[in-house]
Amino acid sequence: MRRVLAVISVALAGIGVAQIRPIDWPFYGGDAQRTGWEKGDSRITKDSVKDFQLVLKRKLDTKSRSPYSLAPPVIIGRLISYRGFKELAFVAGASDNIWAIDADVDRIFWQKHLESSGEKPKAGKSAAICSGATATPALIPPINFAAGRVRGAARPAATPGRGGVLGSGGLGLGRAVFALSSDGRLHVLNIATGDDVSPPLNFLPANAKASSLTISDGAIYTTTGGGCGGAPDGVWAIDLSGPEPAVANYALDGGPSRLGGLAVGSDGTVYVQSANKLLALTPKELKLKLSFASSSNATPVVFPYKGRDLIASAGSGGRLYLLDSDSLTPLHQTEPLATGDHGVWGGLSSWQDESGTRWVYAPVWGRGAIAAFKVEESDGKPVLTQAWISRNMISPEPPVITNGVVFALSAGEYTRDERPKGSARATLYALDSATGKEMYSSGDQVTAPGNLTGIALANGRVYFTTNDSTLYAFGIFLERE
Repeated sequence: MRRVLAVISVALAGIGVAQIRPIDWPFYGGDAQRTGWEKGDSRITKDSVKDFQLVLKRKLDTKSRSPYSLAPPVIIGRLISYRGFKELAFVAGASDNIWAIDADVDRIFWQKHLESSGEKPKAGKSAAICSGATATPALIPPINFAAGRVRGAARPAATPGRGGVLGSGGLGLGRAVFALSSDGRLHVLNIATGDDVSPPLNFLPANAKASSLTISDGAIYTTTGGGCGGAPDGVWAIDLSGPEPAVANYALDGGPSRLGGLAVGSDGTVYVQSANKLLALTPKELKLKLSFASSSNATPVVFPYKGRDLIASAGSGGRLYLLDSDSLTPLHQTEPLATGDHGVWGGLSSWQDESGTRWVYAPVWGRGAIAAFKVEESDGKPVLTQAWISRNMISPEPPVITNGVVFALSAGEYTRDERPKGSARATLYALDSATGKEMYSSGDQVTAPGNLTGIALANGRVYFTTNDSTLYAFGIFLERE
């Protein structure tokens, strides 16, 4: 087992050369805080977004048409392989499949079928949620030694020399892509070939519906929900920073978001929204620190503000809360954004503009729009001030942001139990981050409803998947740079 973990420590402690470009998108939401913010995509600007085109359309064999059967990719901006320099998009699908797509030329670089025990799924609370479900993979984000650690960013790997397996790693070691198979085992795959670099590790119950994988300080996190496979709703961590892997679990009373699942603060605290509470859990051991009573299925977002972390979360009716991370005390709450059961769906997003203004964006299904808020000061406390409401969108997903451009996906019409209607189709929109003005629309180029698994953004391209098992990317062709 120690030898196996030594191989995994190579992947988790793998450190990239300090660089500004190209860009990686290592998790759902781009980072462990779930901001959806790509801080430096120089190809995308308010001027260039009008030139967006369909740059990638790849049909993948998932053998399922569930709205959760194909995840958006995680992306490594530059792989130096035996076949040259590659930008790879890693896409996980149902039936234990994962693909590495050469994003520049829209070709499959490798395909892997994850080894699984083949245990038959048990009935879950919702067939729509459990059928063909898959979890977004994760990559170790590269460390930029020239820039140092960014305040408010979760630590991607254990500190070298602190002891344990990760402390035994060295510089210049390879990276890997982490993926879950349906039997609940964690696979560590060579990014260049898709081969397992070590035997898979037991992590979750078989056939559980897991949210996106997230890596912080030598541990990998996810959540389970929907009662799929008979697995309890909960938060899970596998700590790979010690001599032996250690799995921890915290049971939830009601399932978390099926997208990001959780967010990680700058001190490693894990924030997760259950059916009736926002919880703060200790890193790795997942012990309860704090809780705040609220009802939502949206993943919170964490961001730094004047030297501390703030948490933005959603409540019933689409109400937003701004909370102090030290106490989970609400500093401010908004008026409800919608009526009925459908409020904020999926999760929140956030970025900070060039003037230093912090923004928070919420996809409101009950209103069919993206709602934008500024974080401002009132009576010495931060508050959320509504700035704009977007054009109408059907089943909007949590947006992603870069250089003052907000990308929002209208997934198409879904029923209350999250089943797409036959005539639904997805549309990608680019909005001005400050005003909500529409700057681009994909129009009728997408022919199926979007999967309810989110959006990815890197290196001039915006990615999402659809219910007919297709990966789409809209962006700027290389020759236009």
